[in-house]
Amino acid sequence: MYTMKHDYSLKEQVFRTFLVDPSLGPSEMTEKLQAKYNSVKAAYAKLCDEGMLKREGRGSYTPDVSGILLDLMDRVEALERRER
Repeated sequence: MYTMKHDYSLKEQVFRTFLVDPSLGPSEMTEKLQAKYNSVKAAYAKLCDEGMLKREGRGSYTPDVSGILLDLMDRVEALERRER
């Protein structure tokens, strides 16, 4: 079972929790994280804007695998540049 660290932002908590259980929409996520609905909804919107999630319909999202991979590649490249 995945346990959440308490120092993550709400957006990070939403994303990490979503990856563990992609069936969670904003309403279910609100209950699971005990957060405010509008804040959770805003986190989903931000994750979509950042290319981490795709909105499939009302309350339905999927991971944006290509966006996630591109973000990871950018992070790896940035780390490699720091090591040089």
